[in-house]
Amino acid sequence: MSENALKETVIRLAEPVVRSLGLVIWGVEVVQAGRMAVRLFVDVPSGAPESPQAADGEKNEAPSSASIGQCEEISRHLGLALEVEDAVPSAYVLEVSTPGLTRLFFSLDQMRPYLGDMVEARLHAPVAPEAAAGPADCGGGAPRRLWRGRLAAVEADAFVLEPAALSPEGEVSPEGLPPVRLPWAAVRRASRMYIFRQPVKPGKGSGKGSRKTPGKSAGPVPAHGEASPEAK
Repeated sequence: MSENALKETVIRLAEPVVRSLGLVIWGVEVVQAGRMAVRLFVDVPSGAPESPQAADGEKNEAPSSASIGQCEEISRHLGLALEVEDAVPSAYVLEVSTPGLTRLFFSLDQMRPYLGDMVEARLHAPVAPEAAAGPADCGGGAPRRLWRGRLAAVEADAFVLEPAALSPEGEVSPEGLPPVRLPWAAVRRASRMYIFRQPVKPGKGSGKGSRKTPGKSAGPVPAHGEASPEAK
């Protein structure tokens, strides 16, 4: 079974139980490094971003999201259905979780509520920023396979990033390059970047580093005869 066919099968088998819990399928990711991992992301049926502005200006994760219990229930039903249909011929691990703050995007429509946020895009082939009208040496920037920047626009078949760098302290600095237009067909993986700013204590320097906040997860579910954590 091809990767796309497997994704379609996972969606078909998971949709009934996901809907029964009042949730929606955000997307399916298949990772084939080592033992195959099949990851199903479920979300609440809302187009609003998961991190509204708090009173202090920082972004916090909204409480309205799929619970760990819901993810575990979906994982049990889906794992059994995949085994019954023998959909995955080799050993695999099934993971069910929320998209989280660093959510993957599976369509352009999913990106629209996140205009202005930092996005990371990994491409199949290098793409250069759009060259402004003028001499060829105007500093348009070299082609890259990896782009990070503010999400400036979402079009019918592409999205536009304003290139920016993210420091270990969580500070966003524009690169001073023209916007880069990335056709969706050229994108291998696109995800939102959650910016965590470490609070600065009085008399101290800036906080060290930044971290990503993962989504809630039911954890890996071993397949092909191995006992799941719930079965022990």
